Amino acid sequence: MELINISEMQTGLVLVRKRADAKDQDTHKYRMLTLKSFEPQGWINEGEIDMFFSKEKLENKYLTNKGDIIIRLTTPYTAICINDKQEGLVIPSNFAIIRLKGQNFIPEFVALFLNSEIIEKQFFKSSISATIPLIKISHLRDINIPEKTLDMQKKIVELNQLQVKEKILLSRLMEEKGKLAKASINKIIIEE
Repeated sequence: MELINISEMQTGLVLVRKRADAKDQDTHKYRMLTLKSFEPQGWINEGEIDMFFSKEKLENKYLTNKGDIIIRLTTPYTAICINDKQEGLVIPSNFAIIRLKGQNFIPEFVALFLNSEIIEKQFFKSSISATIPLIKISHLRDINIPEKTLDMQKKIVELNQLQVKEKILLSRLMEEKGKLAKASINKIIIEE
């Protein structure tokens, strides 16, 4: 089923239109997604979320909601499904927002499919002629999402979540081992 038939899509906020400057007296503070906050493996790096000061209260359509699928429009074209802890983040214009309309698809499943190699190749082909490789909303609209039962979608999502948790744990383990090795080397150098 084509993505346009199961969702509403738009790009994020053009920041310069709403950014507060020194002369603005009433500013609104928001946490904001950045290109760096999107990990290519499909999760948000909380340490890379920026602050954004707006001269006015932003419309909800530019803030993340649970179940939103946010996709980077530049390489790597990573799609992330927003959970309840990530609600209320500003979505800049270098991202597309996909909000599912019905109950036939799980947002996490759609995000997984958008991160698949099949779709990555489609994005690459459609952006190859551009100076700055960029996907457009029109590219997203025509993507065919495979129709799977809700049970099958849930199983696929659960399998992926286990894989993501394992990657995060392995990454932390490598980081800790690196610190341990560095401390051991420093200790040996000092003792000599």
